[in-house]
Amino acid sequence: MARIDLTGQRFGRLVAIKDAGYVDHGHRVWECKCDCGNTVFVRAGSLKSGYTKSCGCLQASISRENLEKAHKWGRTHDLKEHTKLSVLNGKISSANKSGVRGVYWKGPRKLWIARLYFKGVLVLDSGFAKKEDAIKARREAEEKYFKPILEKYHRDKE
Repeated sequence: MARIDLTGQRFGRLVAIKDAGYVDHGHRVWECKCDCGNTVFVRAGSLKSGYTKSCGCLQASISRENLEKAHKWGRTHDLKEHTKLSVLNGKISSANKSGVRGVYWKGPRKLWIARLYFKGVLVLDSGFAKKEDAIKARREAEEKYFKPILEKYHRDKE
């Protein structure tokens, strides 16, 4: 099978510089220069198929852009009055043993703890002998702190 000369051809952010002179598991390898300045060695088939388009900087760039979009969305739609609304109605952790967010068993103290943070401030941190009492305290604190802001931003139905 004749070798195809890829010298000077562009593949995404990569330009094939020269045949690297070796074969990796039956595949010809090319030395390529990435737009970011890095040099990488890539199988010819990966270049031609479009599987490899950069030295890795493309994926990093896409990830960075997606993260920036997510942060922007969060600041615009989810972060209100220094409160991330999605967290207020968030799911219970799979590690949660009480079945209620913010209520957990403190073995050494032999108490059920009810805890709630709001706007970065610990507004509830109490211990109870009965789990039901801890749940009740947590629910009352959620009603007092979470309900008004969720209603204000129409997120109380989620």
